[in-house]
Amino acid sequence: MKISTHTPYPGITVYDNVFNWDLNKGILLGCTKAPYFFGWQDTFNIEEAFLHFQITNDMWQHRHQDKNLNNILNPLIDSAPFRDVEENRIASTVINCDTTNDSHTVHTHKNQDVILYYVNDKWSDGWGGETFFYDEHGKEIIYTSPYTPNRMIRFDGELVHRFNGPSRTGPKFRFSISTFIWKDS
Repeated sequence: MKISTHTPYPGITVYDNVFNWDLNKGILLGCTKAPYFFGWQDTFNIEEAFLHFQITNDMWQHRHQDKNLNNILNPLIDSAPFRDVEENRIASTVINCDTTNDSHTVHTHKNQDVILYYVNDKWSDGWGGETFFYDEHGKEIIYTSPYTPNRMIRFDGELVHRFNGPSRTGPKFRFSISTFIWKDS
């Protein structure tokens, strides 16, 4: 497979066919084994609590001690979107496990870049799971990325965005991995 890239909007770069399918399946298997938590560290609103597993910078640094983490993080750090990422600048990585009941509100990640990876190995049109990017007011959609297996999107975290869970006609779970990287001060 050859990686293809395009920049649909300033601050957004899309990478398709990032991994071979065996590696993608290994990452998906790792996501199914992650010890998920219910909620978010930055909000106590039960209406906005989702299944996620946060991998801290310290966990990144010690990933070789955990086979499951190593099998997820090593392919990420070796991939094209991560080529210029210094590991000490990684704030955290979050594995999201969204269900048909999940729809996220618009948000940003101040002073961070984000690399988002769509993990599921099968996805069809109409199953939802897309990521929406908005104008600075969060009103007009400037770009929509359909959930596309084996796609990574690297974007400026200060772009207003949100994502949907799967539709009822799709799989029960939508897995994604988001890595947050501190920008230069």
